[in-house]
Amino acid sequence: MTLEELPLAPVSTRPDEATDGYVVALDAAGVPTGLGRAAPPGSPAPGAGGAGGGGLHPAVLLPAGLSLHELLTGEAVTLLPLNPFGAVVIDTSGILGVLEHPTIARHATGADVPAGRTRSDLAHPEDAVLAGVVGVPVARVLCRCGQLNQVTLYDPDYPPTCPSDDGHPLDPQER
Repeated sequence: MTLEELPLAPVSTRPDEATDGYVVALDAAGVPTGLGRAAPPGSPAPGAGGAGGGGLHPAVLLPAGLSLHELLTGEAVTLLPLNPFGAVVIDTSGILGVLEHPTIARHATGADVPAGRTRSDLAHPEDAVLAGVVGVPVARVLCRCGQLNQVTLYDPDYPPTCPSDDGHPLDPQER
């Protein structure tokens, strides 16, 4: 079962106009950089510092053609905790919706998730093979220093290095 076949929640690219579902912030190229809840009527838009939907968390982007099994057994699963709501499912036509954590959990109960492999700096044989999926699961994370990062694996105990001038560990922030 691919992600596009699962129930997806609605998402808006207009945070100032959305009143239910989710909102995404987009960069100049139209790629999501943040995901949050839409603001209820009469409250400030997400990221505006009010009580509305709260801040925008890092946007976890998953290609629509990715199977649920690939999501749960690959490194993409390490990205899911970066956003408390879920992940944005995209395809070549754009944003399809948000795959919410409860939906993932409902479908993951019967999945056979293998034990993880040891991390190392050596190339893994699977890295030399195209997975057959157009696009790669990534998270777009704004570091506290203001640098927008794109990561394909996230371990909070060993965060990747932010590519800023001083090379500090990535420290995600809401916007």
